[in-house]
Amino acid sequence: MPTTEAVRPGRAQWGALILFAGASGAVDVLAFTALGRVFAGVMTGNLVLLGLSLTGTGHEGGPAMPLLALGGYVAGVAAVAPFARHRPGEPETRWPRAVVRSLAVEVLLLAAVAVGWGAADGAPAEPWPDVVLVAIAAAMGIQSAALAGAGAAGGPGTYFTGILTQVVAHAVGPPGERRADLGNLARLISLTGGAAVGALVHSASAPWAMTVPLVLASAALACVAVPPRPRRPTPAPATPSGDMP
Repeated sequence: MPTTEAVRPGRAQWGALILFAGASGAVDVLAFTALGRVFAGVMTGNLVLLGLSLTGTGHEGGPAMPLLALGGYVAGVAAVAPFARHRPGEPETRWPRAVVRSLAVEVLLLAAVAVGWGAADGAPAEPWPDVVLVAIAAAMGIQSAALAGAGAAGGPGTYFTGILTQVVAHAVGPPGERRADLGNLARLISLTGGAAVGALVHSASAPWAMTVPLVLASAALACVAVPPRPRRPTPAPATPSGDMP
C-alpha cells in the first residue's frame, strides 16, 4: 500500500495542476463577462445565482443561464467520472491513463470552442453563446472529475475555496507544523493570473479570447501526457581484479 507521500503530485503533475488552475480562471472570467454573468466551473456561485434568479429581483438572464452552466458541468462530470480512476497495475505516482485521456477530451472541446469563437469574430449570434457556455462548462466538469480521479496526486480542478483554506491553515498551524504550501499557493496565483489574462485578451481582441484557456490546458496536458524517463541505475563500483577472494 503506497504511503501518502508516495502519491503526492510530482513536478510534472504540479505543473499540470498549476496550468489547469489558470485555464479554469480564464474560462470562468470569459463565461462571466461574455456569456451571461455566470460561471463555467464554479458551481457554488451558479447555485447562488440560480437562487437569486428565482426571486425575480436578481440575475438579469433569469434562471436559464445558471441552469445551462450547471447542466453542462454535470454532463462533463458524468461523462468521465466512471472511468477516470487508477486501474490495477498502474503506478500510483502517475496520473492514470484514463485521467490523461479525459483531459485530452477537455482540450479537444476547448479547441473546438476556440475555433468557433474565432470564426464568429468573438461575438457568436444566438443561440450559439448558449452552446458555448454549455461546452466550456462541460470542459470544466471533465477537468474536475478527471483530476479528482487522479487521487492524492491530483486535486480539485475548478473549485479553490478548500485550497485557500488549506494554504492558510498550513501557514498558521501549531508551532512546529507550520509550513508554506507553495504548490497550492501557486495554483491560486495561476487562477487569478489566468482570469486576468483572459479578460485582457478578450478586451483587446475578442476573437482570440478562447485561445487563452486552450493554451493553458494544452500545456498542462503536455506536462503529464508523456511518462517521465526512468532514472538510469547507478553503476556499482568496479571491483579491483586483485581483490578477488
